[in-house]
Amino acid sequence: MSDNADGVTIRPLEAGDRADWEQLWIGSYAHGPFGGPPPPAGVTDATFACFLGDDAMRALVAVRDDGLVGIVHAVFHPVTSSDKPVCFLNDLFVAETARRHGVGRRLIEGLYDLARAEGALRVYWHMQVDNRTAGELYDKVASRSGHTVFRRSL
Repeated sequence: MSDNADGVTIRPLEAGDRADWEQLWIGSYAHGPFGGPPPPAGVTDATFACFLGDDAMRALVAVRDDGLVGIVHAVFHPVTSSDKPVCFLNDLFVAETARRHGVGRRLIEGLYDLARAEGALRVYWHMQVDNRTAGELYDKVASRSGHTVFRRSL
């Protein structure tokens, strides 16, 4: 999908990536901005399967010689205001050893490329309000919508 002189390639997730992907997936819960335990094994299995076979759920990975160093997960869905889908960036995680080297930005840009190819209207995501590190990156690659997210668990 994309290659750079820094030795990092951004490409779609492949079946053979399962072990490395799962380490990053679990790491995104344990060490990411949201903290907490990862989903149950059955959810992890179903999620990985969806990335390989579901047109709505997509995953890109950042790969170096030493394996996967980042993941971005997205969901494409319809909206009532357009005949084009939109793309929700659901998860973004970069291994500690690859942070501050542009990997997160490259994953987002890879997702932008994928969304354009799919004819999406826009890419959007949520950010935890006090996650300043992520906010610094996001302010460089997108604009803030000014909307507040409301939710209720059921």
